[in-house]
Amino acid sequence: MAVIRKFLLDEEGAVSVLLAAAMVALTGFAALVTDAGFMYLTRARMVNAVDSAVLAGAQELAGNPENALNVAVSYAEMNGLSDDEVSFSLDDGNTSITGTASRRVDLFFARILGIENAVLDVYSKARIAPLVAAKGVVPFGVLEADYTLGEEVILKQGGGEGSCGWFGALRLGGNGGNVYRDNVKYGYSGTIEIGDVIDVEPGNMSGPTSDGVAYRVGRCDHVPECSGNSYVEGCPRICIVPLGVVHEGVGSQQRFEVTGFAAFLIGEYVGSGNENKVKGTFIKYITSGTADDKGTDFGLYAVQLCE
Repeated sequence: MAVIRKFLLDEEGAVSVLLAAAMVALTGFAALVTDAGFMYLTRARMVNAVDSAVLAGAQELAGNPENALNVAVSYAEMNGLSDDEVSFSLDDGNTSITGTASRRVDLFFARILGIENAVLDVYSKARIAPLVAAKGVVPFGVLEADYTLGEEVILKQGGGEGSCGWFGALRLGGNGGNVYRDNVKYGYSGTIEIGDVIDVEPGNMSGPTSDGVAYRVGRCDHVPECSGNSYVEGCPRICIVPLGVVHEGVGSQQRFEVTGFAAFLIGEYVGSGNENKVKGTFIKYITSGTADDKGTDFGLYAVQLCE
């Protein structure tokens, strides 16, 4: 009996040791699961905050790069990061903005293992690149050129005494005055890409052009009035137009090949009938669309996260 009692006592002692070891292991797993989950959630929020900040700051790079850093900091703070946790910088050409954030977080169960805190670091970068594909373009075919900021450009010319030939109108999504008029008003709903060869809309198209431009200009109620030096983002007077070259032909036989995109602020619609023309001021602008560093830089960009 004494031998059996001794065996049982030894077994109880072994179980106690095993139970104690198991409790330590379980505590360690709890520390890993709880604190790892907390760190993952905190870091995910930091990543979202810095991504949002650099994307917002990048929106300023084309027209107002000196304000990009201020906008980025403001967005970071709105998303829960303090000023001393984040840092932003621009590259030399003002084409990208980089953001970093660092936060020391206190841990919970890991303190049992002697780990009181951890440092979380995140990094993000956004850039602007030339637009290579876009929706919502206005059906004016403008010849590619090295336009300067604030330059007034004829987007659609008048035909003068003769109304035969091509005077800048493009055929997008169908032919005829009604389709063309809607495209001037609202922008073409399809996607236009660099390399596309587009049919031209022959003739003056005076009435549809006048209606479409008047619609856009009439919907700009900003005070002060938008100008090439100061405009409200998304103003209906801002037109995204394809730039390109014309393949030789006569009238409707001509074709317009897209080589890039540019943004113009419609200034006025001059004349009527054969004398009508549309003028716009060249601006640097950021819009939605597909961007690529290999695209030709005509001052129109899209923003993208790159790191």
